[in-house]
Amino acid sequence: MMPRSGQKLRIVLGAVISLVPFSAGMAWTWMQWAVGLRRLGHDVIYLEQVDPAWCVDEHGRACPPEVSINRDVFAATMQRFGFQGSSWQIDHRGEPLAGTRGELDRRLAGTDLLLNMAGHIRSDSVLEATGRRVYVDQDPVYTQLWRAVYGKELGFDRHDVFATVGLNIGTTATDVPSCGLDWRPVLPPVVLDFWTEHDVLTGGRFTTIASWESFGDLLHEGRWYRGKRASFERVASLPRRVPDQEFELALRRQHPDDETLARRQGWHVVAAGRAAGHLDAYRNYVIASRGEIGIAKDAYLAATSGWFSDRSAHYLAAGRPVVAQATGVEKHLPTGTGLIAFDTCESAADAIHSVNGAYQLHSRAARELAAEHLDHRVVLPAFLEACLS
Repeated sequence: MMPRSGQKLRIVLGAVISLVPFSAGMAWTWMQWAVGLRRLGHDVIYLEQVDPAWCVDEHGRACPPEVSINRDVFAATMQRFGFQGSSWQIDHRGEPLAGTRGELDRRLAGTDLLLNMAGHIRSDSVLEATGRRVYVDQDPVYTQLWRAVYGKELGFDRHDVFATVGLNIGTTATDVPSCGLDWRPVLPPVVLDFWTEHDVLTGGRFTTIASWESFGDLLHEGRWYRGKRASFERVASLPRRVPDQEFELALRRQHPDDETLARRQGWHVVAAGRAAGHLDAYRNYVIASRGEIGIAKDAYLAATSGWFSDRSAHYLAAGRPVVAQATGVEKHLPTGTGLIAFDTCESAADAIHSVNGAYQLHSRAARELAAEHLDHRVVLPAFLEACLS
């Protein structure tokens, strides 16, 4: 029998945290889902399915998962957020890396809902133990084109409900195929007291934390859908257009040519692993920023996907204004104060001038937008109701 809306649920959250190099921003994202659900009164179990090929020791050498830094990172993250005893790393058979299979099976018994981030959990034993399985798409446009155009197997047939952070996916606002599925939109939830308000900055850089090229380019009906480098090239000259404002990129997995291009245009470039490589460093980096200059993958822009960045959600929650490329999310969130969408380098420069001309107003509006639209108490109850309907 399907649980009723408003009922306290047993929920499994499946997502990757321990992949090296560690992404502190993604860890914050997944743990705000987990903590937010728990604060709403639900019984939350965190699962990560580990591929042994990921696992390395402190020197970067391959090693068994049980003695890897992946295991250490996962355990430390779970302890930080109070999930020790309610979290497991498993292999593809569903066997836990620590603890016993019997203990895990007892915890999974009677699970109402699996929230499977990007279809991460594929273990038969977990999928079969959960009453309702939700595929939460984190890579809109790519996910749909991989399946509909390139025929990639994503495990859709093993899920009951489909959600996406691409708020326009499955609507007439985008030409991206829906794969015949009913996609439920969801914004990234934030736990506001993790990002308590701080003094309004009088200086500081507009920053962003990003991986440059994660996926290959895709072709659909004569149009290419490309990565973040293509988007950056459109705004590369921004520091020259706003010479009295500094801009910084904290990059992961960038090509040396990308760093050279950015520096030549006046950007500061730092390694994300050094500037924001662990939980506290990431949070401090966001808080120390004047705001975010949000650069989206070209695919998100070209498709008018309505994608909204979990990283931008963190900046807004910290009261840091976000100036972000327009993906179509402006149809769903108020923009103009606190969050400003741009589509050209000129409009980005105008947005920076607007923020700097009334910074306190934009800072306050950023926090208010997060409280009204991204707070876990707003996002998650509506999301769960949609999943159960």
